[in-house]
Amino acid sequence: MSKKNQSSWGQKPSVRPTSTGASKPMPRPAPTKPQPLLPVPEPLENRPIQWLWALLIAVIGFALYANTFNHGLALDDIAAITQNLFVQKGIEGIPDLLKTEFWHFSNISLGYYRPLALITFALEKEYFNGDPHISHIINGLIYALTGFFLVVLLQKWMPGRAVLTTLIAFLFMAHPLHTEVVANIKSRDEMLSFLFMTLVMLTYWKFLETRQKGWVAFSAFWMYLTYLSKESSLVGLGLIVIMQYTFAKRNFVQSLISIWPYLLVTALFFWQKKAMIGTLSGNPPVDWANYPYALQNTKFLTTFKFFAQYLRLLIFPLHLSYDYSYDVIPSGKLSDWETLLGLFSFGGLVWLAWRGFWKRAVWGFGLTWMFITMTPGLGFVLFRGGILAERFLYAPILGFVLAVLAGLDLLLVQRLNLSESAPVLKRYGILIGFCVVVGGLFSFRTVVRNEDWKDNFTLFNSGLVYASNSCQVNRHVANEWINKCAEEKDPKQKRYYFNKAIYHLRRSTEIYPGFGEAFFSIAYSYQKLIPNRDSAVYYYKQAIRASSNYAPAYNNLGVIYQGEGRYHLASYFYNMSMLVNPAYQDGRNNWEGLKKQLGLDVKILPDSLKHEAVLPGIPTPATVPALRFPVR
Repeated sequence: MSKKNQSSWGQKPSVRPTSTGASKPMPRPAPTKPQPLLPVPEPLENRPIQWLWALLIAVIGFALYANTFNHGLALDDIAAITQNLFVQKGIEGIPDLLKTEFWHFSNISLGYYRPLALITFALEKEYFNGDPHISHIINGLIYALTGFFLVVLLQKWMPGRAVLTTLIAFLFMAHPLHTEVVANIKSRDEMLSFLFMTLVMLTYWKFLETRQKGWVAFSAFWMYLTYLSKESSLVGLGLIVIMQYTFAKRNFVQSLISIWPYLLVTALFFWQKKAMIGTLSGNPPVDWANYPYALQNTKFLTTFKFFAQYLRLLIFPLHLSYDYSYDVIPSGKLSDWETLLGLFSFGGLVWLAWRGFWKRAVWGFGLTWMFITMTPGLGFVLFRGGILAERFLYAPILGFVLAVLAGLDLLLVQRLNLSESAPVLKRYGILIGFCVVVGGLFSFRTVVRNEDWKDNFTLFNSGLVYASNSCQVNRHVANEWINKCAEEKDPKQKRYYFNKAIYHLRRSTEIYPGFGEAFFSIAYSYQKLIPNRDSAVYYYKQAIRASSNYAPAYNNLGVIYQGEGRYHLASYFYNMSMLVNPAYQDGRNNWEGLKKQLGLDVKILPDSLKHEAVLPGIPTPATVPALRFPVR
């Protein structure tokens, strides 16, 4: 090999002459460390906390819901707590709660894996016998903790602005839209998700101040609990990014890369979910009551109509309802002014959020937060055709309040030439006055609205005020009249309750002619309250025709046929109730009883004419299993 072609590693080092004429090697330049693509940020300055403000907001949050502490169960509390057999087992049921969907006992596969809230209900069953008063107090304490840590987080974000951060937290805590979450025990999953997300960001901020990696691990732990509370916490990944970019002044790419520990936690959670319940998305039903926009193929335009509705509820939370199912909000159309308003306001606010966010403006951060956290609620109609719910605004309220108060503060500073060193009343006087008035009105509305959640009868009848066109509200109200009728002894009063129930049930089927649950309630009324066998059978069959997976309808038909001695038909319908809902215990009990008595296990619909006669010596059921009607 020629010298010309020798590789560099085989060449001798260069030499230079010395004063004596000898040669010695030339020194190599000192090696340089490779520079990282992105420089490691310096630790943030430790920002002190004024704890008194945090304590004040916590007390206010607790006090706002003190009038719920004597309430009972309402709405989905019954299905999530008393009808959940694993919750009713207490601590013993916790392993099963970790392996089942949220609505396992309601025969609904929505793909919801939220065991943490259910575990808290099981613990309350174990130690407090499921006392709803204790559960409401615990909800109040969780809400108070939320307010406390929210103030701490806001002070970290905006140091030296304790008054502004306290006002933001006050309006957030006082907003009446939170009543559906705090006053409803079942919605603890929403509260826990938000509380843990606050702790995720607070502990990560501690890492930004100290650069101690242990805080990242602690933050990732809170993220895991956030996911166990509610899967929609996935939007928290975006919140961590925008927090760093806006308030820690980090490069956006750095902020994006830094969430890799949370991505690992996300992967772990969804692996656990798939392993435990066997699905990531579930198999949600498509029915007119809860998913009307999918059936009408109007999901896209209705999404913008929902956005307009959400803005209305954020600004004027007056006309509130626990239910917005079919047909409270008709489908969105281009000829509908509300849809157009939602479309243009969505586009305008997105543009405004984009501009404000890249400028690191607090109001821009607030709008961005609002859109990120509103994604699950808007996605529910856009992808599944589902209905509007006030609980979807629990987290977006913070972004909305942040944007409004930060924007007003900036406007006042520019117009009145105010400075941070000015006296508090001069600097924040107008803003304080605004928040006292609005917060006072919000607080009054919240306390009044809390009373609607006292029990099902009160809540459902309150829905008639602003959602009288809801098929669900009318069915719920009717079921409460049915329960009153079943307990009433006076024949005249009993007939009055019966008529009230039938009126609302027929109203429900007028709104939604295919509403199987409403037909079931009519049938039950004719079976148990004012007996009419033919009407009961007819409406049970109507219920099955409309909702073929509604197990109680099959079971109650079986009870009727068993009472008439048509045992083969009874066995068949008991089998059908178990087939459509393996967790339905009444159907299983009746099937087991009949099989033990006669050895019957009929799985194919028999010719009813062959089994008319009552077999001698076989007892018939004295009563139909008592039903407290499920809400959803």
